Amino acid sequence: MAAHIDRRLIKSISAAGEDSQVEAILVVKEDGGMGVCFNEGFLQKLVEGAIERTGDLPIAIRYFPRANAIVISARTRLIQEILQDENLAVASAVDFDLMDIIFS
Repeated sequence: MAAHIDRRLIKSISAAGEDSQVEAILVVKEDGGMGVCFNEGFLQKLVEGAIERTGDLPIAIRYFPRANAIVISARTRLIQEILQDENLAVASAVDFDLMDIIFS
């Protein structure tokens, strides 16, 4: 199953350019299936793999393992790499102040 990527996120990425910052909410499915993972380590591995492939670090990130979610602010290259992951279920643009959530 391919991930559902919100049109607002696609527009944000297109408008930002490769070296600009984009914020996204990412929801992942369990490795190899449609179940839930409830595992922060699994979420971290997904992001770390994208970091290794791009060489980019996130500007800010917060994991929500009980929701299988990641809220991330990063350069578009890193976001685009994460969007290619087969374990991604949903990706959406952020409509609120991300820094309030990450640092609260």
